[in-house]
Amino acid sequence: MLNRIPRQVPPLSTMLDDIGRPSPRELARAFDVNERTVRRWLADDVAPMPVLIALFWLTRWGRSQINADAHNDAVLHASIARCQRDEIAGLERRLRHLGRLADFGAANDPAPGVPMLAQVLPPGETAAAQPARPTRDDAQSLPAPTMPRVGR
Repeated sequence: MLNRIPRQVPPLSTMLDDIGRPSPRELARAFDVNERTVRRWLADDVAPMPVLIALFWLTRWGRSQINADAHNDAVLHASIARCQRDEIAGLERRLRHLGRLADFGAANDPAPGVPMLAQVLPPGETAAAQPARPTRDDAQSLPAPTMPRVGR
């Protein structure tokens, strides 16, 4: 982060003109120094480097550098996110492909013999519910149909 500190800055008078030529009293209050000290800086057109660097970030040149850095950072992070999204999509394709090949099983499979639908189906799709077919045991356990009574 120290490499972002400007090595060369415009002269004090140029930077003060750029930010609206604040009064010596305002500068003294901002930098917590005596007003006489600020008047000396203005007379010599030189100030301590920390003061010059602080003023630089308030000028159009400092704000321009900040905006350029923010833009470059946004482009970088958007590219990283796009690369990660592409990698995830590739991994999901490989996982679906392996799921279609075979069920290789696992020692800690919670439901052996039950296909992993999340690996077989594309993302966002769900398996359609299959109606249960009655078995012979189910048919025997159903109550016998009754005929409705007609009349009294």
